[in-house]
Amino acid sequence: MSLLKSIVKVLAYRKIGVLLSMHTLTSTDSGSLWYSDTISEDDFLDAIDTLTDNLCSKTYWNIMGIDVKNEPSKATWGDGSDTDFHAGAKKIADRMLDGCSNWMGFVEGINADHTVTIDGTDYDYYDWYGGGLQDAADYPLTFSTENKVVYAPHYYTPAVYPQSYFYNGGTQDSNGAISDYVEIDDDTLKARIKATMADMFGFLGDDNSSALLLGEFGGLYSKDLHPELTTQRCTDLSMEVIVESGWAGGFVWSLNPESAYQYNPADTYGTFTEGILEDDWLTANSEFLKGMTVFNDLANLRSMPCFEVEESASGSDSSSSS
Repeated sequence: MSLLKSIVKVLAYRKIGVLLSMHTLTSTDSGSLWYSDTISEDDFLDAIDTLTDNLCSKTYWNIMGIDVKNEPSKATWGDGSDTDFHAGAKKIADRMLDGCSNWMGFVEGINADHTVTIDGTDYDYYDWYGGGLQDAADYPLTFSTENKVVYAPHYYTPAVYPQSYFYNGGTQDSNGAISDYVEIDDDTLKARIKATMADMFGFLGDDNSSALLLGEFGGLYSKDLHPELTTQRCTDLSMEVIVESGWAGGFVWSLNPESAYQYNPADTYGTFTEGILEDDWLTANSEFLKGMTVFNDLANLRSMPCFEVEESASGSDSSSSS
């Protein structure tokens, strides 16, 4: 906890907001649900308490909230079963709000097979892990405190997986790589990105009771080996869709230079790394960083405000959201 506190404080000094992510259950189990055979739901909720007990104060003013579970790939949504992430996310977020009413609950989607029709052509696709929020149309989220729901789906690029809608033609092998792929122009690629986003989660942007952003997006950028830079263009065009749609931005993956991707280009399966930092962890990846300037055009863009603090007579502080 002391390390986490130090990191948050350094980022606060730089006026950088922080989203805490319940990313894994253990160091060896990423967790396809928010519980497992060895980590109970109560254990998970206790971890939420640990975060709010230690970090909900003016010292850590830059924490926005918690991404309540990363990529719950075996979850369902709204079916009332033990794997119902609609119910699980609410339980986790309400526990967080009990301990820190200032924070927001960021909720990813689940994943399943779908078909979307774009310009008269049907495309079969599998949600990006964390990306499928189709069922939130019928089962939207509500928390114990209003205006705290942030939908945070993931949407990636061919570096993570070369989805068929990113290309024309080609043959996919057992590793998912696509041989003889045909890259498409910007307008066509953007239309397909926009259509698949709309099918997965984009409709949630019309709900004024919640916010919508990308909890993760990106992939390889300056190291993209496509002749026409399809992976890089997917990141650029995704950001354009976000800005034009009036969503609340997103979190690019990732700052770390060792973040690994599996396809570069679409016909080559392997391990490829890139981040906002170069491999020395000190130098900025200037091309990748420059690409992020698209977000300078986000509506209502401003520095993150801290919440108001009232000093008690004893000198201890109690906080209330502004």
